[in-house]
Amino acid sequence: MIGDSIFFVFLVTVLGYGARSQAPPPSAARQIAQLDNNDHLQYVLSNILKPRVVGTKGHDEVATFIASELKTLGFDVELDSFSAYTPVFRNLTFTNIVGTINSNAAEFVALACHYDSKYFPNDPGFVGATDSAVPCALMLNLAKVLMPYIQQIRGRNDFGLMLIFFDGEEAFQEWTQQDSVYGSKNLAAKWSNSLYQMPTTKQTIRNIDRIEVLILLDLIGAQSPRFRNYYMRTQALHNQLVGIERYLAKAGLLNTRGFMFYPRLEFSGVDDDHRPFYEQNVPILHIISTPFPKHWHTKYDDAEHLHWPTIKDFNRIFRVFLYQYITNREASFNLRSIPEYH
Repeated sequence: MIGDSIFFVFLVTVLGYGARSQAPPPSAARQIAQLDNNDHLQYVLSNILKPRVVGTKGHDEVATFIASELKTLGFDVELDSFSAYTPVFRNLTFTNIVGTINSNAAEFVALACHYDSKYFPNDPGFVGATDSAVPCALMLNLAKVLMPYIQQIRGRNDFGLMLIFFDGEEAFQEWTQQDSVYGSKNLAAKWSNSLYQMPTTKQTIRNIDRIEVLILLDLIGAQSPRFRNYYMRTQALHNQLVGIERYLAKAGLLNTRGFMFYPRLEFSGVDDDHRPFYEQNVPILHIISTPFPKHWHTKYDDAEHLHWPTIKDFNRIFRVFLYQYITNREASFNLRSIPEYH
């Protein structure tokens, strides 16, 4: 329709949608948005939505499930296991799970979340639905639904897709620099201290510098979330999400009223798994609901209090975004060259 085309051109020019590549036509956005596989989403969530404190049986079951799902989808899977001291349980073994398409590629777009649940001594049944079972399930579902398009980039040596499931994000007592983000600290240090040779230029770089952007999902699944951007380097990417949501809403393809993505740039971010990567100069797109969901870190952060219309809308918006990213990336773009004022 002419109206759709005009509106989409507006998104491209005003919101920065085309800052790094061509935007998909309205017909493609509509098609991708409607590729729902809610049965698969429910299936993966049901296997993750359980108590999964590091060191417990439930945690091991979820880790095994995520790794198995990634392998089934055709990802190369790396298990980054390590031991770290914690205030409550002393030494624990943590395992980050990393799935990659094109493991030897020069650069990656990396999607990330954490799969552990918080330890509450008085609530051993805490399941952390929004924090972060739903983000984990969404990442696996995105890979499942978009696999025909992901296959189109398979075999490239310049670009790949990475899914990171961090372990040990939650503090065991009070959140501090030491008692938090155990997994991401270990993985960022590991990749900062190992090298990779670029296939074309033969230049040697750190493995962490192969991540062109880390997109971290957290606290997703409650009603009426608000997602803002916190980093100058990724403002154009965030604006793409803003534009996609407004386009899909206008097209009648969303279930909820109002918007969840806001174009405003905030300069007071939230500490999370991105911190060790940000400290190593990795561009960050942090998709976290602020203010936090009202049931955050309570027994009500469970399946019963999830808001499925919001989850389905987020899934559609982010699916179009990821489709755009992986199918239209024709050349490297250097977000690190943009000054960061955070």
